[in-house]
Amino acid sequence: MPPDHARHADPAGQFSFLSGFEGTQMFGHDTDVLDTSEHARRYPEDLGLLAADGLKEFRCCIPWHKIERVRGIYDWTWTDSYLRQIRQLRLRPIVDPLHHTSFPHWLTHGFADPQFPRRYTAFLAAFSRRYPWVTHFTVVNEPVATAILSGFIGAWYPHWRGRDGVAPMILGVVRAIHQATAMLEASVPGLRIVHVDTCEKHCALDAASRDHAAFSNHLRFAVLDLLLGRMDAAHPLYALFRRHGLTAAELALYRDQPARIDVLGLDYYAHSEMGWTRAGSSDAFRPLGFRGLAMEYIARYPFDVMLSETNMRGRIEDRMTWLKYMVRECEALMPDLQARGLRFDGFCWYPFIDSTDWDSLCRTPDRNIDPQGIYYLSHRFDRMPSELSQIYAQLAAGKIGSAQIPAYQMETPVLVQRRAGKFLCHMADFDWQDGSPSPAAALCPRVLALSGD
Repeated sequence: MPPDHARHADPAGQFSFLSGFEGTQMFGHDTDVLDTSEHARRYPEDLGLLAADGLKEFRCCIPWHKIERVRGIYDWTWTDSYLRQIRQLRLRPIVDPLHHTSFPHWLTHGFADPQFPRRYTAFLAAFSRRYPWVTHFTVVNEPVATAILSGFIGAWYPHWRGRDGVAPMILGVVRAIHQATAMLEASVPGLRIVHVDTCEKHCALDAASRDHAAFSNHLRFAVLDLLLGRMDAAHPLYALFRRHGLTAAELALYRDQPARIDVLGLDYYAHSEMGWTRAGSSDAFRPLGFRGLAMEYIARYPFDVMLSETNMRGRIEDRMTWLKYMVRECEALMPDLQARGLRFDGFCWYPFIDSTDWDSLCRTPDRNIDPQGIYYLSHRFDRMPSELSQIYAQLAAGKIGSAQIPAYQMETPVLVQRRAGKFLCHMADFDWQDGSPSPAAALCPRVLALSGD
């Protein structure tokens, strides 16, 4: 019998497909992935491919850090040309003006700078006045993930660590999102807010990991709980945020005037579900998968949902297998949403072309190609089509669904280092194209007792 999540009929054409172009700044180097992938100068070609493949909507990075290099002075030269091309092609951008650490260098400590909410709101006000036809916004991309990498792990600027490092980051970004969203709501007719963050879950696989898993599971909801007025004295993170400056007046504001969200964008990767042991991370557990984990978020935040990012780093064949799995997860999620009066708003494979420099977590502009796009980059950075790009165009046209996407056995680095192996349990019924038997039974991890919620 097929897995439970595969039981629904193939609903080809029942939801839209979109993509996007990565734009994270390499903080301290005055450049970003828009530059190192050459999208910043080759965007007419890239946007033309997007339109030719039938994608009508895409996640659109707007580089605040380049536009406002000098505080209060905006250089719209590149943005004018870029958005003019988008409009000519009749594409609908979901603008994303703050992708990870893509803020100006004059902001000290990034999200934690007291000026950040005011300065970012002023920038978005100037942007919306200049481009009044733009109506779809992601105010801050992946605020939880960025706060963790900047303030808990210390990989990104300002390189703070631990719980007392991440709390000021969360508070700063919540204040900015709340202020900026209110401003956009008052000034942009037809506004649509697509709030995008990681869709994640942490499982303690031994007693030593329970505290870390529990804290991480509370932290994944912190931004939304604050923005939507769901935090009070009973919240597990209340004391931490109060210690770092959260006031009773702020809590009352968020409760009385919750931030607007029209679509909840959930980003899901093979690393989105993590097991933890005394020794570190582990994949020795059975993941829920996107459908199951998305329902945890929807039960807490009943909004329309978009899969706002997914990809798999690897060969074209590895990417196609992950695409098949994720499209099927979304097809199975649709009836769950419909039963709650909600809709599935779209599927986004991100990025459209291979990204660059994520091997260093976007810390150095080495122009190293990251094999994860719908179109792959040659050694000369030419945009190369493949079976994956052909399949994605057919999905966008509504001609096929997950059942028509071929499955290729993924290579060992993808199964192990890229953490895809734990999902083979969900792929037991796949018809593998190379003719060998399904590897799911042999490689599916042993299910351990889970805790940490």
